[in-house]
Amino acid sequence: MIARRCLTLAVLSGLLVAIPVARAEATPSTFGPAALAGTLLLQTVPPLEGVVVKVDGATAHSDAQGRISVPVQNFINLEGRISVPVTQIAPDQRAVFDRFRGDLKSGARGKVIQMGVRTQRLVSWHFVDKYGDEVPVDRVESMQLRSNTGEVFDLRGPQVDQPLWVSESRTQQGPSGLVSKQLYYVVDSVVVDKTSVVHRAQQQFTPWVQQRWTVQLLFFKVGFSGGDMLFTDGAGSGIELTGPDGVARRLPFGPDNTVTVSDLPRGTYVVKIYGGGVSFARPVSISKDQQVTLSVITWLDLVLLGGVVLFAALGLVLLGRPLLRAKLRRGGGRIIRTGHRIWPWLLWPAIRLTAFRRERHGAVILVLLLLVPVIALAPARPALAGPPGEVGRSALTNPVPVLAYYYIWYTPTSWNRAKIDYPLLGRYSSDDVEIMRRHVRMAKAAGIDGFLVSWKHTPQLDERLAKLVDVARSEDFHLGIVYQGLDFERRPLPLKTIETDLALFADEYANDPVFDIFGKPVVVWTGSEQQIRQEIEATIKIVRDRLLVLGNAKSVEDVKAIGPVLDGHAYYWAAVDPLRGDIAAKLSDMSRAVHLQGGLWIAPAAPGFDARLVGGSKEVLRRDGATLRASFDAARTSAPDAIGVISWNEFSENTHIEPSYQYGATDLNVLADILGARTDITVPTDSSDPASRNKGLTSWGALLLVGSAMLLLPLAIAVARRRWAHAATGAHAVGGSLNPERSHTPNRGERPNPGRHAAAPADRSGLY
Repeated sequence: MIARRCLTLAVLSGLLVAIPVARAEATPSTFGPAALAGTLLLQTVPPLEGVVVKVDGATAHSDAQGRISVPVQNFINLEGRISVPVTQIAPDQRAVFDRFRGDLKSGARGKVIQMGVRTQRLVSWHFVDKYGDEVPVDRVESMQLRSNTGEVFDLRGPQVDQPLWVSESRTQQGPSGLVSKQLYYVVDSVVVDKTSVVHRAQQQFTPWVQQRWTVQLLFFKVGFSGGDMLFTDGAGSGIELTGPDGVARRLPFGPDNTVTVSDLPRGTYVVKIYGGGVSFARPVSISKDQQVTLSVITWLDLVLLGGVVLFAALGLVLLGRPLLRAKLRRGGGRIIRTGHRIWPWLLWPAIRLTAFRRERHGAVILVLLLLVPVIALAPARPALAGPPGEVGRSALTNPVPVLAYYYIWYTPTSWNRAKIDYPLLGRYSSDDVEIMRRHVRMAKAAGIDGFLVSWKHTPQLDERLAKLVDVARSEDFHLGIVYQGLDFERRPLPLKTIETDLALFADEYANDPVFDIFGKPVVVWTGSEQQIRQEIEATIKIVRDRLLVLGNAKSVEDVKAIGPVLDGHAYYWAAVDPLRGDIAAKLSDMSRAVHLQGGLWIAPAAPGFDARLVGGSKEVLRRDGATLRASFDAARTSAPDAIGVISWNEFSENTHIEPSYQYGATDLNVLADILGARTDITVPTDSSDPASRNKGLTSWGALLLVGSAMLLLPLAIAVARRRWAHAATGAHAVGGSLNPERSHTPNRGERPNPGRHAAAPADRSGLY
């Protein structure tokens, strides 16, 4: 009994001890350390101010560095009790929770936990044409945007004019923690009049850095005119223009027989002339500013063509009737004097030509008459570039040479990356010698003295440079070098590599007259401003006596820091708008600093700039050549030793002046005008362009054509008949008959008279 009681007391004592322990585990906040209480430290990625975190009823906000401190009663099972609501941290920005990195329980030991946050931005946009003029939003029917993560926004109707919340960043796991990646958006389509007026995915916007987007639409200025099919006169009363949306409208011609539409969306149109004669509808593809001339068959053309057919028919009738021709010869004078009929007089030369006694005379006349319409119809032959040696001005005769930056890195696949425009010569490869030759000839025709060729020592670029040197030598053109001293990530190459490359170039080309612009070959060292003076001096020491090595300083401070160890500087500056701000002052200051050190100064001039597809955020509009003129004027006022045009063919940053689909030859012709070159640059036209302003004949050309047709057809038939007659004569002679007009078979018992019949062909040859 006593033992049983002792056992009962022991069990009850155990229960009394176990109950408080269980309660302590169930309510840890009451018993301190065992509950893992503490302060949770968070760091937002990216660092954002104002992000809200809630734990067990407590609320905390992130500071300006994105740090959050929030008290926690128990870190055990914290994931189920913490919340991060969507927070609007700015009027146009809000934060959305994405992820934590690691276990939240580790925060109990004071470890900072990363908290990934996706951000959204309220963006808006407006539309402009290529000149920067505003396009009313009510003209836009729809717009489609696409992010680099594949999210698509298809906006229609009123949505096109409303701001839009879009994701601007996302987080992902990196080697050392969470990282924030900025998103960008491209414009896939903007529909106006049932046709998209943008190039797909070639306008890019990053909401993190730009909340007001400028979307450029492809509106073009197109002039339409009507011309007589055979004469130089204008024709028609106006055009009937049917757009891609199927809507037709009539536009009357002005006093100059032309109508201009200044805001025509890109697309394919159907155009027809109304009034003045017969005109046929013609499809026209509009992809740039252009002039379209359509032919009209006027009533005068119909009468002229009918007259040609009538005279040809009369000529055939006369040639088939020798007796009628004889009567005309005898009575032609009387008919002309009496004025009863004109056509026998007009046909008289053709009739007389048939009386030539030698067939070769007729052949000579036939050839001469054939040349008449050819000469009358031959148009002036515009060339993409003048022939070798024929330029607007001789190379290097101007005291300030004009050089264009030229790139030889293109392959056929290069055009698939970050391009919004393409050359009219096609998506070429830079190893094509014919492309190089056409580039050189176009540049010479515009007054450019030489190319500054982007190069560094690689087998591919070495081969291409050698080809370009051969072309330049044959075309009497000059070259300089832009040595690419930076890698793809814009980091400087090792100095030993640069030293070796410059020595290799000097050994190969130091004495080549192609590179003789300033007595020695010019080499512009890109990235030299990132080196110190002593390193530059040591690197170029071995080529200093054979090359003029210029730097790429970007400010007066850079020029002074490098000092006179270089032979001058060439400033590569295209991302500036010369019509906004005083760039001439900066160029003049840099020129003064370079000249004080005794160096050469190559001033920059550019037609425009748009590097948004390669990471840039700025655009400088071309303004139909006005930007290039202003930029060139600023360069010229800085007292340069040469002007470097940026560029001939840099299509990634869109500084090119090479004729292209989007800009045509506008800037190249503007440069030719600035330089006083005599040769206008003509580029290949697309199917919508006329070969010239008027493809018809002049009045003299039409007259010569009609006269030639009247003479050629009868003469050709006469020559053919003579050949047939000779052939027939030969056939009769072989068969035993010597008479060309009839076969004479003697009667039985009658002897043929060889002498009488043998003389007949000679006596009658004048009739054929």
